[in-house]
Amino acid sequence: MSKLLIILFTLITSCTPTKNTNNLTKGYCEGRVITTSEGIELMWPGSAVTFKIKGKYLDVNLIDDKGENDYSIIIDGKETGFITPSKEVKTYRLLETSTLAEHTITLHKRTDYSRGTTLLSSVETDGELLPVQPKKKHIEFYGNSITVGYANIDTTGEDNSEFTNNYVAFSALTARHFNAELTCIAKSGIGVMVSWFDLIMPELYDRHNPNDANSKWDFTQKTPDVVVVNLCQNDYWILGIPNNEFYIKKFGRQAPTPEFIINAYQEFIENLKSKYPSTPIVCVLGVMNIVDEGSPWPSYITKAVENIGDDTIHTLILPYLADSAHPNVKEHKKMSELLISFLEDKELL
Repeated sequence: MSKLLIILFTLITSCTPTKNTNNLTKGYCEGRVITTSEGIELMWPGSAVTFKIKGKYLDVNLIDDKGENDYSIIIDGKETGFITPSKEVKTYRLLETSTLAEHTITLHKRTDYSRGTTLLSSVETDGELLPVQPKKKHIEFYGNSITVGYANIDTTGEDNSEFTNNYVAFSALTARHFNAELTCIAKSGIGVMVSWFDLIMPELYDRHNPNDANSKWDFTQKTPDVVVVNLCQNDYWILGIPNNEFYIKKFGRQAPTPEFIINAYQEFIENLKSKYPSTPIVCVLGVMNIVDEGSPWPSYITKAVENIGDDTIHTLILPYLADSAHPNVKEHKKMSELLISFLEDKELL
């Protein structure tokens, strides 16, 4: 949907930030959000806040530190459009109807955390804010651009990050199938051993605020029913470019051995398992060229899981679907169908 259509879903007015967050306590948050005296901070892709009202409209006050984030507007389970919050505090009307009725409205962060942080400072309705029923299940994802949904709604063929929508990424699709809360710890370009920047997933996965190395997540706060990991595509790419600056920073001129790769992945999964001892983990690989015919990476993942020797840790190798760019919406749907089938067959959810 063109950003020109934002006007259909928003009523924007200048306003003064408020510290009165009493009405925000009625909201149901998904993902690793941060609540402060100023309101609710949304950073990670897939982070969401849901409100239930009995009224004719719902307004939210938002400010974004970069003005680059997109949020899907979900009304009664249907994605109706999106907004891009401004760098100035503004009021956005998410819902307006002519009759007094109950509605459930969700703001779902489409974009990567590198797009910035959005503060939700207050909500307002002409009627009543009702309690939101918490979801009974919870899936936590760890991944890269595929899990984020990078460029999945790009129809230009340019694989442009401007057209990213986590709401229709395989991670969010899978969570919605099970009516499960979504936590999405993902960053485009990230790897287990090496990334297209200095940070790697073993340094990121335990952060509450992804931009702050000292902000640590309390893993006892929410225990997911299942953890899904889909990583290593960026490791695969960068390890094929020995002159890449991040390759050189991590490995010098000595290429990592298969044993090194297996051990690095194994250590990350073991660290995750130590956080959630009773939670099943599904180690997914795919759907880009890391799983192309002849690639050794599926065997690396399989071997790492075998080495751990824990029957609550599973391997799912997905087919090679995205052969020209990042997976599109159709390919994300296929990914989610395969993952859903696996989770149901293994009775993990």
